[in-house]
Amino acid sequence: MPDPALVSWTRTISSYIQRGKAELALREFRRMCKSGMRPNEHSLSLALKASRLAGERAIGKLLHGCSIKFGLESNPFCSASVVDLYCKFSMLNEARRFFDNVSFKCEALWNSLIDGYARFSISREPVGLFHQMLLSSTSPNCFTYTILIKFGAQNSAVDLLNFFHGRVVMAGFESDNFVAGALLDAYAKLGQLTSACRLFWGTEERDLVMWSTLLTRLHQGGELEQAFDLFLRFVSEGYKLDSFMFATLFRLCSDLGSQRIGLQLHSCLLKSGFVIDSFIGSALVAMYTNFGLIHDAYGSFLSTEEKNEVIFSEMVHGFIYSLDIPNAVAMIHGMKNLGIVLDHSTLACILRAFASFSMFGEATAIHCFTIKSIGEQDLVIGNSLIEMYSNFREVDQAVKVFMAMREHNEFSWTSLMSGFIESERSEEALQLYHSMQSLGSTKPTEYTFVAILKACSTLPGTTNGRKTHGYVIKMGFNFFPYVESALITMYSKKGCLDEASQVFAKMPMKDPVSWSAIIAAYVQQGYGEKALKIFSEYNYEASDLEESIFSSSLCACSSLGLTEMGRSFHGSCVKTGNESNLQVNGAIIDMYCKCGSIEDAIKVFVDTNEHNVISYTAMISGYAQNGLGFHALQLFDVMLERGFKPDGVTFVGVLSACSHFGLVEEGWKYFISITDYGLERTMNHYACMVDLLGRAGFVDKAEDLIDDSPFSSKAMLWKTLLGACGKHENSSNAGRIAEMLVRVEPNDPSNYVMLSNIYSSNSLWARSLEVMKKMEKGLMKKVPGCSWV
Repeated sequence: MPDPALVSWTRTISSYIQRGKAELALREFRRMCKSGMRPNEHSLSLALKASRLAGERAIGKLLHGCSIKFGLESNPFCSASVVDLYCKFSMLNEARRFFDNVSFKCEALWNSLIDGYARFSISREPVGLFHQMLLSSTSPNCFTYTILIKFGAQNSAVDLLNFFHGRVVMAGFESDNFVAGALLDAYAKLGQLTSACRLFWGTEERDLVMWSTLLTRLHQGGELEQAFDLFLRFVSEGYKLDSFMFATLFRLCSDLGSQRIGLQLHSCLLKSGFVIDSFIGSALVAMYTNFGLIHDAYGSFLSTEEKNEVIFSEMVHGFIYSLDIPNAVAMIHGMKNLGIVLDHSTLACILRAFASFSMFGEATAIHCFTIKSIGEQDLVIGNSLIEMYSNFREVDQAVKVFMAMREHNEFSWTSLMSGFIESERSEEALQLYHSMQSLGSTKPTEYTFVAILKACSTLPGTTNGRKTHGYVIKMGFNFFPYVESALITMYSKKGCLDEASQVFAKMPMKDPVSWSAIIAAYVQQGYGEKALKIFSEYNYEASDLEESIFSSSLCACSSLGLTEMGRSFHGSCVKTGNESNLQVNGAIIDMYCKCGSIEDAIKVFVDTNEHNVISYTAMISGYAQNGLGFHALQLFDVMLERGFKPDGVTFVGVLSACSHFGLVEEGWKYFISITDYGLERTMNHYACMVDLLGRAGFVDKAEDLIDDSPFSSKAMLWKTLLGACGKHENSSNAGRIAEMLVRVEPNDPSNYVMLSNIYSSNSLWARSLEVMKKMEKGLMKKVPGCSWV
């Protein structure tokens, strides 16, 4: 246009603003002014709006000056825009000063100032201005009430919301959909769903926004069935679904588990011709992921136009939840190449997944990525990194992350304490707990106390545990079920069953975790009969029984040789669906093996679809205990072929099998290979090997092995060798070893009994009698043996 008129300039500026291009709108306004065109109230108010949207405070002030210069300061369009500008930049004093100086105050001016104060939740000013407006010549309009209704919801003020609802009715705006929609949303946000529904059904003409609002709020409030009924009513009244409604319904179907209806809605979406944007696509991906249909989720992802970080994050979550880690990693690389930043929840999910799958290299790579893009000082990411390194037992790295964080919360402290505990550094965990207390900025939670009580259970003595128990009572956490269960476990590991029973007895509400803890406490201390008695007192529903209760009860049956009761527990496991749990499955196999029912154990093992190291170890140990050593070794080879890594208990079973069959060379091979799997040789491993050598007649090699063992107290190993020599009537070596044990442990009656038996078996009656007299003189008494089987 050779000579654009003012209206042309104004429409061009308005178009740029509507397109979200405020900087270009300001450029056009400057060009207009340079052309000699004098702005009017419309173009100047648009320029003020553009400077507000572009964040140009200085330009906004200059434009305010222009409004004064051109005499437009009191114009309704310009005055409202000036107030909006100052409120946007948090300059409320300037906005109020300008407002007070304007002679004629229109509705838009009042609304702009009320909205400015409401946006910053300044409680008295919006209500005060509303009352001033009522006293002025200007009456509040529907926008005024909408602002104040949103303000009441924002401040969780139900009384204030009810007051404005009453004013709306008095002013006759209740039938206005704009006001009714704001009221509906406010009531639903404050959890007043009954009031929201009453308002909705009381409105004669309900628009699509009101339907969408109520449906969304019912869904968010957990009223899933009511939300679905509302959707059916919506469809029956002939309304057409929009993109927002589709997204809400996909998430509703996901939470309801309604796969069939979700698929129907997806078909309806495709038939309706809607473009699948990131908003709808994210809802579709989340729904299909929740249904376990990861291929459909990925198909929805690919069909989505203009993908943003939200849908990428949803797809990464989907791959992780379906255990498809390679595709999740590929998706992360794709996001990095596109310059899309991972959000905090996705990063936390990825780090947790890498920790679960022992993918340390990938986890550290993500750590490097977070340092470059976000920085590990962020609280959410920092906590996720601490948790990840703790899971990998790289607690020193977790400490570095902790120290680099600017702020810490209770999760930060507790995660690091748990890392120390899992790395068998309980003393450092306790020191960290004391540091947390001394700083006083973070209060311990129930999970903090659970972690510290676990640390106390591994430290020598009971002082730390009792002190923590006292502080638990002082802080009021003694009635938290998880804390009480941790107290029971701590006392039981210290052998203080009376204290554990007292904690359990004083619990007002006993949950399955606490029942499991007290039953396990008695089983671990060798009181299987008492454990089963407590279980018989448990008034439970079938769904309450956890796998840990079954495992402990089955262990009690194993220790008592109660085959029939063990079968009953096995039947209960089948009924409740716990038989498929690998921990319970291992306990069932172990129970049958220890009760001598090796055929039942084999049947359970063979019928199990999925195995782990626990089930293999239970079966290997069972074979060894029941004299089937070759079967044990064959199963061990099968276990290795299938990629399972043996633990220390597995090797105890293997070495026991070698010992029973005198397989010295094989035993040495397995004994040496323990360290190849990253394991340390324990006292039990040495005892099995000593027994093997002693039974095979290699007493000298057994003695050399005992001498080379890294343990400070070796009495258990000497007793094992003594037992092996006694069984093979090796009286000379047996007598020498027994006499040495008597000197090392003069107060242990079992040493005297074994020495006396060796002498009597070799017809050395006088020496046998002499040993028994020493026992009587020392007031020692032999505990009679017994068998439950």
